Amino acid sequence: MNVREEILQIANRYLQKVRPSGPENIMAICPFHIKSDGTPERNPSFSMNSYSGLWFCHACQSRGNLFSFLKNVGVNGTEIERAYRSLINDAVKNMPPAPDPLKPKLFSTDPIQEGLLGIFDNCPTALINAGFTEDTLRHFGVGFDMQHMRITYPIRDLAGNLVAISGRPVNDAGPHYKIYDTEYITWGLPQRINWDKRTVLWHANDIYPRVYFQTVPESVVVVEGFKACMAVWQAGISNVVALLGTYMSWEHKWILERLGAPVYLFLDNNEPGKTGTRRAIEALKKSMFVYIVNYPERLQEVEEAQPDSCTSVEIKEQVQNAVSYINWQ
Repeated sequence: MNVREEILQIANRYLQKVRPSGPENIMAICPFHIKSDGTPERNPSFSMNSYSGLWFCHACQSRGNLFSFLKNVGVNGTEIERAYRSLINDAVKNMPPAPDPLKPKLFSTDPIQEGLLGIFDNCPTALINAGFTEDTLRHFGVGFDMQHMRITYPIRDLAGNLVAISGRPVNDAGPHYKIYDTEYITWGLPQRINWDKRTVLWHANDIYPRVYFQTVPESVVVVEGFKACMAVWQAGISNVVALLGTYMSWEHKWILERLGAPVYLFLDNNEPGKTGTRRAIEALKKSMFVYIVNYPERLQEVEEAQPDSCTSVEIKEQVQNAVSYINWQ
């Protein structure tokens, strides 16, 4: 009996309503959850690969491998080792290869000196007045550049290396957000011009280890900018990242796929934000579960609305009530 036949035999033994789904997968009733109203599942939502034993429930979002499946359905450890260890080892060989950690290039080989941030160790009162707490500003390392009169946002790669600094003027002079380049010369450092924002999801370095190693990954909220990211975090949703724009690059997609968590898109309410949402859906829908966070009713017709336009209560409610991208479209 080959690996596929043995896995199908196990599936038929422990699952209900097993049926084929494509050339490699089967669908069945999930054995690990019941519906919110307390009744058992009646429609197959559980998917298992018949070659690798990897499984995932589209309803409760539980996931695992052949070993965890056997353990979760009640097979004791001794029996697993005695009867199934050889099969588990063979099934592992059929798992898809892990992505090359060197591609894309997500880690800087020339980070900025951390000590430079000490220059900006001033409180940006404009953000305090806008409702952000000191704890939030401290968590994100936000400061104030007294020389250039800009609120500063440190930008880090996936390993946490400081790769860029963005500054927003408080008097609306100059660009809306400026990535520092010639400013470094002022501090006796070489000019920096080779930073590529495609490779950075803001705040991903903070959430990546926690989400990646979750047995059942939590969801990740994706927003556009700095303030939106801070507002979602301040609302109590710690797993949030920012694109630093509306465009989801291949590198962003790679990071989110590695996290393996459902993605909740919460981009700005204007046309670029909606276009960015549609493009992100197309990029992610084939490999991930994608949900859309709508704006509260009072802001649905406000084109300039952003996540930080919402109260913390509204942010939590809208994330909880997010809809599948299919329903949103």
